[in-house]
Amino acid sequence: MVPVILVPQGAEYQAVSQGASDAIQVVAIPAGIAVADFLDRTSIPDHSALLVMGLCGSLSSQVGIGELALYHSCVNFSGEEIACDRSFTQRLQNHFRVASVRGFISDRVICSVAEKRALGEKYQADVVDMEGFAIAQRYSVAMLRVVSDDLQFDLPDLSDAIVDGKIQGLRMAKAMVKKPIAASRLIQGSLAALKRLRQIAAEIETFGC
Repeated sequence: MVPVILVPQGAEYQAVSQGASDAIQVVAIPAGIAVADFLDRTSIPDHSALLVMGLCGSLSSQVGIGELALYHSCVNFSGEEIACDRSFTQRLQNHFRVASVRGFISDRVICSVAEKRALGEKYQADVVDMEGFAIAQRYSVAMLRVVSDDLQFDLPDLSDAIVDGKIQGLRMAKAMVKKPIAASRLIQGSLAALKRLRQIAAEIETFGC
């Protein structure tokens, strides 16, 4: 059995689509909080193995760029926690030989190292993304992401770069120009993580969901 993969549209979707075989259905979802409205009005294929893939940020000094983040659960700002599909997650864990982590799901891009560190400590979470909780509220899923930024440096302020679930190129470019060194680090980390994401997607069918 092969899974249906949900992945944020844009570069993440392209990476997973390029890596996954034709036998796997890859569904593009909006980035960020817009995913909730999308799921309310869109019928996701009925499938016993739903997998969320994409990139995430590190909230722990123990989790670096390019590392896999296999969620056992996700938690939001209110402290609500939802467990991922236990059986599917275990199969992924056995195949990729990675420890499972708790993901913190934010409603915005977390740009500063200080805030990421504080959120990691408060919620005892290792990584952060913006889509996981809304999906887990509606479906039983496994979540496998790749870390694209760590706790060493601040990110450019990308808080206005995502509108209605889409990354706005001009807004992102303006944010990057304001912090060129941070932007360069983010680009390098993202490219490395996308390459790893593509490689992982190519393995999904082989381990037998």
